[in-house]
Amino acid sequence: MPLILHILIVITGSWLTFYLNRYLKLGAIKSSSLLALIIGGIYQINESFLHYDIPRDIPFLVIGSTFIGMITSRKHYKNFNLFIAPIVFTIIYYNISKEFNGFGGVLGTAACISLLISIYLRSLKATKKVIKPFRHVKVETMKRNRHRKLKEAFK
Repeated sequence: MPLILHILIVITGSWLTFYLNRYLKLGAIKSSSLLALIIGGIYQINESFLHYDIPRDIPFLVIGSTFIGMITSRKHYKNFNLFIAPIVFTIIYYNISKEFNGFGGVLGTAACISLLISIYLRSLKATKKVIKPFRHVKVETMKRNRHRKLKEAFK
């Protein structure tokens, strides 16, 4: 499956978890487990009865994306985080999934790292807004000092 389709699946999983938690008030654990049960059920039915050829990475990607949706729904809710963190998660999952034994280590670590990266990128954008008012204060102070020096020079 192409990487773009996996990224779309992960973004959808994180947004669904966020929506179930925030707007339907299911709670973080229930919303994450509900999506995991639905995806797991679909794969069990497929293996037992339907026998379609579906890639095996999708349940792991959806479960990892629910971790992102669970965390984002509390303090760090921003549309930026819910869009960037799943993309970073997918890239990290593809690069380090072979390094960890079992899927719990990969999913939790990749979700944590992707959220930290997205929160950090968001904070970089916010620092410009914080610095700008201080720059304005500095310019005003310099103007006042210049006027004082001019008044003192002409006395």
